[in-house]
Amino acid sequence: MRYFSDCHFHVMTLEQPNFAAFFNSFYDSAGGLITANMTENYILTADKLKGDAFLRTLTNTLMAFDRPIGDTFTMMEDDLRGVFTSKEKDSYAPIEPYIHDGKLHIRGMEFDKMIMIPLVMDFSQDQKEIDKLYYSFPAEDKITPYLHDTIEGMNAYYRKNPDGLFEFYPFAGIDPRLHSMRFLEDFLEKYINTSHRMHRSHIIPAKPFYGIKIYPPLGFRPWPDDKETLEKHRYLYSFCEKNRVPIITHCDDQGFRGVSAEEAWRNTDPAAWRTVLENYPSLIIDFAHFGKQYAFSERNNIASMAMRLKKRPDSPWFASLVKLISEFSNVYADLSFSGCTDEFYIELMNFIAGESREAREKLLSRILFGSDFSVNLLKVESYTKYWSIFEKSPFTDDEIMRIGGENALRFLGFDLKEIEEKSNRHPGIRP
Repeated sequence: MRYFSDCHFHVMTLEQPNFAAFFNSFYDSAGGLITANMTENYILTADKLKGDAFLRTLTNTLMAFDRPIGDTFTMMEDDLRGVFTSKEKDSYAPIEPYIHDGKLHIRGMEFDKMIMIPLVMDFSQDQKEIDKLYYSFPAEDKITPYLHDTIEGMNAYYRKNPDGLFEFYPFAGIDPRLHSMRFLEDFLEKYINTSHRMHRSHIIPAKPFYGIKIYPPLGFRPWPDDKETLEKHRYLYSFCEKNRVPIITHCDDQGFRGVSAEEAWRNTDPAAWRTVLENYPSLIIDFAHFGKQYAFSERNNIASMAMRLKKRPDSPWFASLVKLISEFSNVYADLSFSGCTDEFYIELMNFIAGESREAREKLLSRILFGSDFSVNLLKVESYTKYWSIFEKSPFTDDEIMRIGGENALRFLGFDLKEIEEKSNRHPGIRP
């Protein structure tokens, strides 16, 4: 089989997020709201502020959250099949839909199946934070129901689309600080698949989650000071390293927060993971969004200014992440959400072109394609629009193949030789 992968996207209904945590994120910082919104080109760009454009964008985004998860999966595939029509003036659209004649097509290349990695976030809350509120309530497990809703959503998609191209390898969110060690142990044993084998098409295995999703802006700290919390973190890292279970962690300075902006940024900084990687050097981690920073206050330095003059990524986190990639053999970065603009790809490729041959090769072998759907609808009109921006990027066809295919299969731990052997038995089909 020949696979293309979306390694980072979200599907949820309005029941899953904990909006109380979001509003409580400003509790400890009077300037939190101002700090978080001192940004450039995140969501409230000039074109989004014209007329009723932002209201349409927000409504379009909420439409993706106001439906069962299985229906959202089908909607995403229907989008790539050309079912919907753009409402934007002068919007680019492929000559033919990305999915036609039973395959995914991009730049004239064909793919038989799409590896889809929905990320399930742990929206559970700390009881100490809840108790600060007037309307306090007992903390509850928010992750288990979300896992089950996602499993049902995958089953619903498979029932409705027997010939669909999507195959799901979801990641399960977990924040160890919010759960007991017993819960963590049972969670990993019950839900996390360590087989490193692709499942049969349209079949959900008994352990349906193939990786771990971490989200520092909700309060997760990669290497906490508290001894009891650190013990749980280390158990998670040991499990993932021993069983070669990949992790995806949020890595830009925006997004859904459960703590103040200042604390969220400290937790999310790639440098905060250095101690983790020094203790668990074989750990497989994808830093989502390529470390992009939108807050100008964090890019107001000489090094960032110099990068802007060269039309290269100017985020200190980007530089920190590239350094981790150069030092550790299993550190990846994905394009999700950051790839909502042509400028991001131009700047990224300008940077890669300026590196040594060895550094270029290493970087290109660690980049993953991701969309951040449905969140990216705050920035682009549709799933198809996001794909069109990627298709027009300066990446070569071979690099597109690697980013969407080979890199993702390696990240997930699937046997590339085994897939190649199967492909050789079926002429015309490539991994």
